[in-house]
Amino acid sequence: MSALKEKAMAAQLITEAVAPDREIITSRLFDAPREVVWEAFTDPRQVVQWWGPNGFTTTIDEMDVRPGGKWRHTMHGPDGTNYPNASVFKEVVKPERIVYGHGGGKEGGPGASFEATWTFEAQGKKTLLTGRMVFPTAAARELVVKEYGAIEGAKQTFARLAEYLDESPVVIERIYGVPINIVWKAITEIDQMKQWYMPVIPAFEARVGFETRFSVTHEGAEFPHIWKVTEVVPGKKIAYTWQFPGHPGESLATFELFAEGESTRLKLTHSGLETHGGKTYEPLSRKNFNWGWNELGMELEKFLARDEAFVITRTFDAPRELVWQVWTDPKHLSQWWGPSGLTMAACKVDLRPGGLFHYGMKTPDGHEMWGKFVYKQIDPPKKLVLVVSFSDAQGGTTRHPMNATWPLEVLNTMTLAEESGKTQMTLHGIPINATPEEHQTFKAGHSSMQQGFAGTMNQLAEYLAKVQAQKA
Repeated sequence: MSALKEKAMAAQLITEAVAPDREIITSRLFDAPREVVWEAFTDPRQVVQWWGPNGFTTTIDEMDVRPGGKWRHTMHGPDGTNYPNASVFKEVVKPERIVYGHGGGKEGGPGASFEATWTFEAQGKKTLLTGRMVFPTAAARELVVKEYGAIEGAKQTFARLAEYLDESPVVIERIYGVPINIVWKAITEIDQMKQWYMPVIPAFEARVGFETRFSVTHEGAEFPHIWKVTEVVPGKKIAYTWQFPGHPGESLATFELFAEGESTRLKLTHSGLETHGGKTYEPLSRKNFNWGWNELGMELEKFLARDEAFVITRTFDAPRELVWQVWTDPKHLSQWWGPSGLTMAACKVDLRPGGLFHYGMKTPDGHEMWGKFVYKQIDPPKKLVLVVSFSDAQGGTTRHPMNATWPLEVLNTMTLAEESGKTQMTLHGIPINATPEEHQTFKAGHSSMQQGFAGTMNQLAEYLAKVQAQKA
């Protein structure tokens, strides 16, 4: 268990000690990944689509989801009554936990105040969302139950969220540390699209009316595609419809590019997914499109950063299953991971997509250094995809302690290949959501990274030899 989860559990135990007549708890399992549910809960553009009981609409004046940030919104009842609300966020741990203090009520009616704790628990590809409202007194709780129908209202709000998650467009936004013209070429020129997007696509033109047909194989099944370009704004926007012959419906994928200094923000919106019948045919479900677009976003990141990627390859005299085990089991990781000369002080592993490897190390002079992986893809015993960053003892993301322009996050892909009883490991790393300056710092740091990883890989080789000797 990570220090972050221990802290959250301690807070949860305090909350659980509250008398039941002072709290309202609502929980529901959503058929969507945790990151998707988190975004639906924290993005004001999405919140207004589902927040509130049946028949209610919501206007958000401010929603700054960070500790100390404010959330001011007004709920509008079906009878025209307004319910102004104001909250202040106390704790935000993406994508696990949100705590805020809340005050509000009906215009001209009694007010209500409580502390709300929301937890987002990944259960495979699904998410268990639990909301806990703790009131100052039992009477305060009873007031909102009788006056506002809070218990039934919470259930209806969760149901509206489930419906929204099932039918809403997939929206993915990423920032790439290159100018717009480079991203535009990557998403519209066939020779580049084949390298990161659709290798089997036969042709593509950024021209309204252009149509292309191809077939993709996924998990042994064939998926014929038909794309037809419907809108082109050169350098800024392209949209094309998707059809799957043999399956119903037509959806629309729209790519929009925005300059962010010398970087580019790409917004992908895929709407109309519900028309493909994904409720009865899971391969075309919304959650699978969401997963696929996130994967493609990472592939585009790798493609755009291909000239600055950090790559290290090492062959170990050990079977692949063992190398995988020492990369993923905390009792092994704690014995070899980290720069040479540092000792492991804490090591917690939650091996699942969205889970953390959170560790703390001590330098010879007693200073602490924390880091973490966020697992994105796990394919045993072949591949790990993870986001690496410096951290604090609570699991938060922090800057490099000695380099303010080092990328905040680095996407690492580790692959293992069998080779005559030995294992070839390849580690590929690129910055993500980084500024041009951070990209340059990363590229300039390749030499020092090679030296640092050489020491770590030497420790891994020695540990693998030790483990095999103990088994002999």
